[in-house]
Amino acid sequence: MTCESTRISAVELEPLGQLRDVVLVDGGIRLHDRVLVEDDATTIGCPEGAQDRSWFEPLVGGVRIRKVLVLDDDRARAAWLTWCGTESDGNQAPLHISVNGVEIVRPSTSQVHPQCLHYYTTEWGGSHFDNWFVTALPVGALQVGANTIDMWCEAKDSTNDAPAWEIMIGADSERFRGSDPALPPVGRSAFSSDRGSTWDGDRLGRGDDLAGEYCVRLSLERHRPGGVFRSAVLDASCGNGQKTGEPCLHRHLTVNRCDITCDVDTPEGTRADLRVRYGDTPRADADTWTAWEQLTGLQNSQPSPPGRWMQVEVALSTEDPLITPVLRGVHIEAQVDISPTTSRMLDARNGRATPSSFDYVWETPEALADLRERFELDAVVAGADTEFEAQLRLMNWSYRIPLGNLDRYAWRYDDLPQLERDPDGAIRLLGPYDGPRREGHCLYCNLALVAALLSFGYPARWVNISTKHTYGHEVTEVWSNDFGKWVHLDATRDYYLYDLETSVPLSLTEIAEHVGRVVPEPVTWERPIQAQVARVDPAAVGLGCRQPGHGHDILFEGGMDLLQMIGHLQMPMRNDFASRPHPVPWRVSSNWGSSEFVTWHSERFPPKLEYDRTTARLQDWEPALNEARVHLVETENPRQVRVEVETVTPWLEAFEASVDGAPWEKRLDPAWVWDLHEGVNQLRVRPCNRFGVRGTVSKMTIVLPS
Repeated sequence: MTCESTRISAVELEPLGQLRDVVLVDGGIRLHDRVLVEDDATTIGCPEGAQDRSWFEPLVGGVRIRKVLVLDDDRARAAWLTWCGTESDGNQAPLHISVNGVEIVRPSTSQVHPQCLHYYTTEWGGSHFDNWFVTALPVGALQVGANTIDMWCEAKDSTNDAPAWEIMIGADSERFRGSDPALPPVGRSAFSSDRGSTWDGDRLGRGDDLAGEYCVRLSLERHRPGGVFRSAVLDASCGNGQKTGEPCLHRHLTVNRCDITCDVDTPEGTRADLRVRYGDTPRADADTWTAWEQLTGLQNSQPSPPGRWMQVEVALSTEDPLITPVLRGVHIEAQVDISPTTSRMLDARNGRATPSSFDYVWETPEALADLRERFELDAVVAGADTEFEAQLRLMNWSYRIPLGNLDRYAWRYDDLPQLERDPDGAIRLLGPYDGPRREGHCLYCNLALVAALLSFGYPARWVNISTKHTYGHEVTEVWSNDFGKWVHLDATRDYYLYDLETSVPLSLTEIAEHVGRVVPEPVTWERPIQAQVARVDPAAVGLGCRQPGHGHDILFEGGMDLLQMIGHLQMPMRNDFASRPHPVPWRVSSNWGSSEFVTWHSERFPPKLEYDRTTARLQDWEPALNEARVHLVETENPRQVRVEVETVTPWLEAFEASVDGAPWEKRLDPAWVWDLHEGVNQLRVRPCNRFGVRGTVSKMTIVLPS
């Protein structure tokens, strides 16, 4: 019997784990340090039937608006008020804000933040769009329970038609289509036309006809009350495999006892709760695992566990938002009987299978089969030599197909591509265009592209790009099996970007990293990218642009720099718009801030304060898809190993395996026995979805001595 002892630090645990409201900071996993307090995110944007900007409240003479935000704890390191609205061109009038009676004056942007031209000019955009404004609040002004926030403007020349300031309203009538399940009205906003003498919560907006919530939020620098870290599958004999040179070849052994201890700092007022489960397989989704066991402490001793593999889940919580427990790592000690070594790994090219911490809802391609057939998309991709070429052909189709209008309040892919035929019966395509950009809203052609890609079983998603402070653009990302990564595509201009050194197409986060090289300071609302970099030179940041052949400058047109936009990213966690028209992620009308989105940030592009869910983990934003993570487990028979395969593959049908170069065979079960022979043995494995899309090949080569 052998005693195996393995210490796995939080830094080693984090890359393969799932993190909910916790982050890795300074070598430890701790509670997320930002809290957003809001109740309008499911309703933000133009309500159905509204006209003439009736969902805005002009701040004119005598008018005050009131927003109540409820806090269960008033402690924070810092606090910011952020609201969605507009400031008039060249405005000189201050905005008055009262928080629980503490008055704050927010001077006009031109006076205190003249570099932020997006707030008070049209210089950085074709129209004066609404924006998210931010002002710091004294933390001492906050209180437990209801926090009353009043806002008003004393400018005599501020009128309903030309207000110095106006605040957006999220209408209660939109709640049923903004989340699933729908959230009820909360009644925390009110309007006064007599300087606060009387208040009305049912007659908001320009037309005095809306009930809803002013889009006013609190962003607090403090820890969230709770969060959870769930580890990847750990091996009792070698932890998570990162301690050995052969993580995918598991020796035959029996675990007689397993002790696990979590190393957690728990200052007074904080706690950590541990759950653990055991399994006889390295596949976390297998149905043979034990139920999760809630432990009374941070240690667990398991005599004769039902398997050598385990998972731990640590729930961190705090009663004081200024302090957090910190998970430092885990220590595993196991008493094991190890069989003599037989096979030896010669080479392993293994895939990845780490699920995102965010749940993404994929459309079923069957729901788009009719679109694929009606628009004869198989003929579009016929003859393509590679998968990526087929994806580019679908992008060109989306660039040229006539488009209809999307119903902003019930999203459906079928509303977009329009089937028109010429006199000869061929499907009509548009172009060539006078410039690089096709007609229509950028969202519409890129949703058409997402639908076309999905209809073939290619994982694709819609992403909004809008660095602080650009007005945004809608694009597509598709998972490329040819390159083993996410790739940015844009059907508005029929192009993608690639690395000048490698010629490999890039994802949006990779492009953002390139753009960040020429940005002197982190990009925030008060340090907008346009004030730092007048124009991003593609060559200077190592980017090349695919030129479709029309000869136009794709990346810079009419004063708009597309590269400036690729820094902050926003993405809804679903693309099932053929099957489910709600929740509506965006009402195609106003600025962003819906709770349907997760946002990407980085050191150069810090988090946007108006969003609750944000990440800088590539594993969460760009999870690897269509790859096979192969585990080889030795058995009592030295001439047999058990093959166990994990994958994150949408619409998975089966695995395909090839032994020693033989033809591919379909494997419906993710586990099977591989019979070895003396000498070199080779196994290739790849996932296959039910639409015939085959993923990346994993290759294992082991040798069995005589």
